[in-house]
Amino acid sequence: MQPPMSAADTSIRVSLETLRQLEQLRGAFHTRSAEETIRKLIRERRSAALSRMFDTGRGTVGAFTESDRVDTHY
Repeated sequence: MQPPMSAADTSIRVSLETLRQLEQLRGAFHTRSAEETIRKLIRERRSAALSRMFDTGRGTVGAFTESDRVDTHY
């Protein structure tokens, strides 16, 4: 089994359209490189996914009121 490659040893191939979109995002995110832009996109995507998983109902479910209480008589 080969050891994992370092960032200096790894490259990826993308289409010219993807590169153009990355450059646009780089400007919008004020990042210095395509790698920094990709990392920012990953962080944002991860954060959004975790929010969806753990914040279910936040902002849509209101506080309980006295009228929400169910009366039971034993």
